[in-house]
Amino acid sequence: MSEKQIKRRSLLKAGLATAVAGPAVLGGGKAHAGPEEDAVVKAGKSLGGAKLNGMMWGLYWRNYPDLNREFNKATGISMDKVSDVPNLQIPQRAMAEAITRSGKFDIFHVESMMIPSLVAAGMLEPLDDYMKAAGFDLKMVGNFETFMTYQGKTYAMPTDGNVCPQFIRKDLFDNPDERKAFADKHGKPLKWPVTWEDELEMMKFFHRPDKELYGFGGLRDKANSSFWYWMYLYSAGGFPFDDDANPTLNTPAAEYAFDTWLARKQVSHPEAGAWGSPQMIPRIRNGKIFSCQYWDGIIAAIESPTAGTKTRGMWRYGLVPGSKFSGKLLHRAFSAPVMGMVVNRHSPRKKQAVAWAMYMSTYKNSAEVVGHPKFTFHDPWHPKHMTDPQVVKVYTKEGIKSVEDNLLVTCPPPYVTGYQEFKEVVDRNLSEAYAGRKKGAKKVMGDIQSEWAKIVRKVGKRKLKREIPFYKAMMPKMDKPM
Repeated sequence: MSEKQIKRRSLLKAGLATAVAGPAVLGGGKAHAGPEEDAVVKAGKSLGGAKLNGMMWGLYWRNYPDLNREFNKATGISMDKVSDVPNLQIPQRAMAEAITRSGKFDIFHVESMMIPSLVAAGMLEPLDDYMKAAGFDLKMVGNFETFMTYQGKTYAMPTDGNVCPQFIRKDLFDNPDERKAFADKHGKPLKWPVTWEDELEMMKFFHRPDKELYGFGGLRDKANSSFWYWMYLYSAGGFPFDDDANPTLNTPAAEYAFDTWLARKQVSHPEAGAWGSPQMIPRIRNGKIFSCQYWDGIIAAIESPTAGTKTRGMWRYGLVPGSKFSGKLLHRAFSAPVMGMVVNRHSPRKKQAVAWAMYMSTYKNSAEVVGHPKFTFHDPWHPKHMTDPQVVKVYTKEGIKSVEDNLLVTCPPPYVTGYQEFKEVVDRNLSEAYAGRKKGAKKVMGDIQSEWAKIVRKVGKRKLKREIPFYKAMMPKMDKPM
């Protein structure tokens, strides 16, 4: 996906009609003082003042200037310069810094899936000792905190939860006539989908292209296809590596995941294979799809009192379906990209940079960021976000409950060194299959398996074998939220 497409996708996700304003003129509300914030301020004061340089996309930065000014006033530490760089460019810029070791940038705002690769490049500063010294306790819903860690060490402060709950058109799902027609046709009542097969059956029933209503609204473009695929694979009990770092994408679970992924084509818009979020998000917000799994910020972009959408109140949000393929019902959501602030270990200001990042990630300050009524780009992740009045007002009670439930069973893409290369192979092969250039689960999964084996040799089996146990430990601790 090009930078232009990414920017358009994000502008639409945020519900904006104008370009991003400069960091100096943007901001949210006022920072909140409390014991957690006071502890970080105390730690920051002891370090001495510093003017930091950061790299963060402007769409993310716009929620931070007021908090930045508050922390500067209290400690003399501030983010003085922010390079507005699109998300897709930041990993390469961070890797370049790992090579030059210039120390120019103190903080990079980057997808957490890049942490293993950046650690391998000697780029990142571990944060645990700083957190302990400041009495800072990073808390995230369920097992989500592991997305900020690598091999038992913390390397990032979270900014964006980015889980994908289930969306279903409430006005259609609850309509008595529709419910009767479904029951008459299928001999059973219309219920919230338990399995992917249940969802497909419902999507077929409500798929009405002649009325500009399509059953499914997930992405099938090359840049995003694999995110949905991992959800299907994990829910089938699959995992992409064995303990010896051999790829396992030619297994029955992997083939089931592919078939489940491709089956959605029959209830998707015919142009969906060429669409990204710039096209799909407006269709969701305008109610032109019946069901999907999509990034939770869209809930706020629909339901926030300032969103101005015609479909506000027309959606139900809940747990994604699961699969019984493994012999037991497993619900698995996905989270990617999960954005976090990492600190450059070559920075002469790294201590102050860690203090700054911690201050932005306290419960009260992060609630201000994720609960902004208009800048709905940062999604909830802290346990207390789930009951915070400001956040709940933007997401609604049902919406925030769906975020929490899905975070409890969420999974990452392959959290190993070489992630971008592994992802590109899956995305490309799935895209070719969707377009009809490759046919059959065995063929597609076999091709992916072969290409992955080459990447494994490039990265090194020994390295991957050390990483896989930590990747496995990121998996949910429950089959379904209680």
